[in-house]
Amino acid sequence: MNIGTRYAAFAATVMGFSAATAFAELPIEHATVAELKPDNGHRLYIADKTPPAHAVDSKIRIIDGDDFRVLGQLTNGSFGSFAISADRKTVFDATSFFSRGDHGTRTDVVEYYDTSTLNPRSETILSGKRAMSNQYSVFLVESADSKYLLVQNATPASSISIIDLASKAVLSEIPTAGCFGIYASSKVPGRFSTLCGDGAALTVDFDSTGKETRRERSAALFDPEGDALFISGVKMGDKTIFISFLGNVHIIDFSGGVAAQETPWTFIGPKQKAANWRPGGYGNFAYSPSNGQLYVGMHPNGEEGSHKTPAVEIWKVDVVKHAVTARAKSDGANYLQVSKDAHPLLFTVNVKQDVQGSITRYDADSLKILGTSKPDLLEGGGPIWVE
Repeated sequence: MNIGTRYAAFAATVMGFSAATAFAELPIEHATVAELKPDNGHRLYIADKTPPAHAVDSKIRIIDGDDFRVLGQLTNGSFGSFAISADRKTVFDATSFFSRGDHGTRTDVVEYYDTSTLNPRSETILSGKRAMSNQYSVFLVESADSKYLLVQNATPASSISIIDLASKAVLSEIPTAGCFGIYASSKVPGRFSTLCGDGAALTVDFDSTGKETRRERSAALFDPEGDALFISGVKMGDKTIFISFLGNVHIIDFSGGVAAQETPWTFIGPKQKAANWRPGGYGNFAYSPSNGQLYVGMHPNGEEGSHKTPAVEIWKVDVVKHAVTARAKSDGANYLQVSKDAHPLLFTVNVKQDVQGSITRYDADSLKILGTSKPDLLEGGGPIWVE
């Protein structure tokens, strides 16, 4: 080996030693989880209904409603349903997983996520009967006083699982044959109602062990053949507002021992009826207690079977006057939700051909559009919560 070669080898050795020394002095990195910034009441939680090709891997997107930035996401498994706790500290996510991705052993579970970090905190394993369907807010419901969590089951026989939120244990499963959807009493923790196929509502009471203690059926509240109700009612104090396929408003009180309703009314005038304006979409209406207004996604030329058509317009309806107070164009709103501000914001999840989803933000008083996200912010678009 000549002198030049020896020098080069020595230099390489020194450089390698120096580099190793330098790297050794770098601090060891540790993975951490950043907390989300404090919620200002415009944080959106949206179930992103992915295309059928990978529906077993749906997500809950967490989005800043003010600038449409994606803040994070949670797994929503296969056809999961989710809800936000009354204290806004927990995301309840009832979903299903399969051991081989899209097949194999099925595990149904409720997962409890921290809303500040989006970390899972605990879980409850379910019986395997959870209803796997499009996500509706009435399939996973927190009881009065946040004492229980109620989960909709379908095998296809319907029943409701009762979870004690203190222990995270399943207390019981209460059969509700012929009835679907969960409407918890606003006053009694151990009480829920469900709508039945004959137009009545079934109200069930249960004790602290989950054992059923009483059930009572109401008179018919709606005509399931001539004018069915959209299943996702929205809260108005102790009462729940429903809208029918033809645009009739039913306000039902589920707080007592038997469901009772006010006289139904409509907000669709003669000219609009002649043009066959009808409500359409999935979570297609919202209510703001701040201004007493109902917001409904509407489409013209409605007919039998058009009740899932995304909105062409958003109509603002005064619940006291039973009158439309404003109308605005919509780019396919399929889900609506309103913020809890004194001067509220209306958010809509818009879909096109069920493959792309965007979000539009309105001034809820004037229906002026304040902003729209990029057209493909979501893969699809599902139920929206504003917290």
